[in-house]
Amino acid sequence: MRLGFWSPVYGNWIASARTDEFDASFDHAKRTALLAEQIGFDTLLIAEHYINPLGPDLDQLDCWTTAAALAALTSRIEIIAAVKPGLRPPGIVAKMAANIAQISNSRFAINLIAAWWMREFEMLGLPTLDHDERYARMEEFLAVILGLWRTPNFSFNGHYHSAANATIAPRPHPRPPLYFGGDSEAGRDFGARHADIFLMNGRSIEEAAATVRDISRRAEAANRAPPRFGVAAFVCCRADEATTLEEANRLANLKTILRVSGDSTMSHQTNARDDADLARDLGTNNGWACGLYGSPDHIAARMRAYEAVGIETFLLQFHPLASEMERFGEQVMPLLR
Repeated sequence: MRLGFWSPVYGNWIASARTDEFDASFDHAKRTALLAEQIGFDTLLIAEHYINPLGPDLDQLDCWTTAAALAALTSRIEIIAAVKPGLRPPGIVAKMAANIAQISNSRFAINLIAAWWMREFEMLGLPTLDHDERYARMEEFLAVILGLWRTPNFSFNGHYHSAANATIAPRPHPRPPLYFGGDSEAGRDFGARHADIFLMNGRSIEEAAATVRDISRRAEAANRAPPRFGVAAFVCCRADEATTLEEANRLANLKTILRVSGDSTMSHQTNARDDADLARDLGTNNGWACGLYGSPDHIAARMRAYEAVGIETFLLQFHPLASEMERFGEQVMPLLR
């Protein structure tokens, strides 16, 4: 089992723009990365957005410069940087990744994202592609990166990307692992053919098991070994169910409601919510659906059950991040050893 967390590049993982709950500073990212390393976490994920999804006026750390800085400051934890084809050229990504891999002593990995938020592309005057075109572009994007990592004087002529006798030095050895996740047919096929670690949004144990079987089958059909698997989850650890739900409702009531225009308004709901409502209101990537809430024993047992169906990596969200990571390290991690 590998334990990871989401770096707070958006400010927090409860989707709240409240100033007393929001900290998208590099100091926050640095402190929590060093804390996670001290506690014993194995990996961290840095999400990529050009602007903060909660509102364009809110701070948002850049993914790749943050990854380089954290690589230099840490000594053991893996650094995963997300990347969206279309925002960065693949040749530049290949070079930056090779450099961060060197800085980190081969602790760097890439999380490929097909890119769902077209507003970021529109505001920069970049092409906005439909779903299947984004996957076609990502195939070429990855081909250029892998080609530059493997061989000097690499050439490639595609519809979206090209390279002409291009060389990067040094090339990374070993190459950075590739994380990827997607639930569409195109996404599952891409992940089965290319991912080293296939990431899932939060889902039940039964649904996770079905996804593991499906991706493994697709990988075998593509004549490659199945990838390893990971899942995103939101953690709320308390002594019992009643205090857990009390805390979960408190966090859910801090959420910022987003309008279609991109403006944001604060939620002032105070009514208690059931699990389905909390799944929508807590964390991102459907993390509440994993059921990692309740007592330490319950959370550890759930994680062991996911591990039994093939989940190796847990990318966890907490709020408040530092204090809840410490609680998890003190109360849950000893039960997982």
